Amino acid sequence: MGCLNDACAILDRQSAEPARVACAVATARLGEDSSLLQRAGFALLCIFLISGFVNEFAMRLFHVKAYISTVSWVLLPILLVLSGRMLRGFRDITGWLWLGFLAWICLATPFSVWRGGSLAILRDYIPHAWIQFYIFAAFVVSAGHLRRVMYFLIASDLLLLIDCWWGGSMANGRLEIPDSMFFRNANDLSLQLLLAVTQFLFLVHQRQRWKQIAGGAAILASLLFIFKTGARGAFLAVFALLLVGMLIGKHRFRLAALGPPALAGALLMTPSGVLHRMTLIGNQPQAVAASDPLGRAAVESEQQRLALLRQSLSYALLHPLLGVGPGQFAVAASNDLAREGKPAPWLGTHNSYTEVASECGIPAFLLYGSVLFLALRSNFRIYRRTANLDDTDQAGTLAFCLFASAVVYAICTLFFHVAYSTYLPMIAGMSVALRLAVDRRLWSNVAAREA
Repeated sequence: MGCLNDACAILDRQSAEPARVACAVATARLGEDSSLLQRAGFALLCIFLISGFVNEFAMRLFHVKAYISTVSWVLLPILLVLSGRMLRGFRDITGWLWLGFLAWICLATPFSVWRGGSLAILRDYIPHAWIQFYIFAAFVVSAGHLRRVMYFLIASDLLLLIDCWWGGSMANGRLEIPDSMFFRNANDLSLQLLLAVTQFLFLVHQRQRWKQIAGGAAILASLLFIFKTGARGAFLAVFALLLVGMLIGKHRFRLAALGPPALAGALLMTPSGVLHRMTLIGNQPQAVAASDPLGRAAVESEQQRLALLRQSLSYALLHPLLGVGPGQFAVAASNDLAREGKPAPWLGTHNSYTEVASECGIPAFLLYGSVLFLALRSNFRIYRRTANLDDTDQAGTLAFCLFASAVVYAICTLFFHVAYSTYLPMIAGMSVALRLAVDRRLWSNVAAREA
């Protein structure tokens, strides 16, 4: 974070003409998005953003799957090629790093402990997740597009809150959605709810009072559900998000006054057993009363995760170049345990960073981490450069929300293994889209010297 502040301080000193810098907060002109195929791709992308919950509710209400997402993922790559914008993501270094990440995963696959399993991972990951980065970069070509994307994401988040209220269950001691196609696991649900909070922040930063109130209410509801999941990684991410808002947010004083009471209220409404679970970090099983099965399960889960972390680090060091194969940590670990005559738990790493390092090698980990770091840096710099300007295009607000999303993802994935999911390509793709949409004079040292 220090290097980010230093970089932004240098840029701030070099801005001699605030009026000219304000003009630099222009987004890409209409000429760039004049293509009919580009507009069709953008419209289809927006529809896709809510298609998951359309499927969810169609299954729950009518027991029929809506195939909107399937159709979208057939048409979006076709439009990506035909629109002539397939290479737009490569205007930013992140696009090349993302391609390098895939190339290294493919290189690791022939050396996997189970090649068939790794190939199955690739067949699912490339068309459904990895390519999202380039789709966002190709079809989201202005801050106006990003604003519309944010509203579609908010609509999807509201459907998620309805799903938590309607289909959520505490039967296993933690909030889950048993009938969901995506959120049967409490940890997955907590991460999606946290990302929803960062998107509801967009409403809080609008000028209309009703949007601010709606955003605040949605954030409070999300927090209630997040704490009910009992996910300790999400619990830490909530406080990190509060700290980010209080340190760099435009409404830091309002947040400092209202944030802690809102958190306290959400915690008070959280079931005591879930709260107790989140306080057991660092305990030993024998230190927990036998009459507390949920507490003992939490402590044993933590110890198991630490063992998985050590094992994944061991694989990363033993196989530093290509790992044990994409998606094959559980297979490799179970094989080793079987040779020792021990039962195999068949569990993942519970850490996305060691998941990549142990399964695909340290070079893949460096590429993956670089993409996340650049998303953090790019959004932070754009936000800082627009903080004191008339944010007409809301580039600064978008940058703050995307920075918050990247922070949440970076923290939560220390506890969940979701490296082959849609989360990072979506966050990074939207970040690059914003970076390309904002005039280069906003962040270019050369242009600042010429000002």
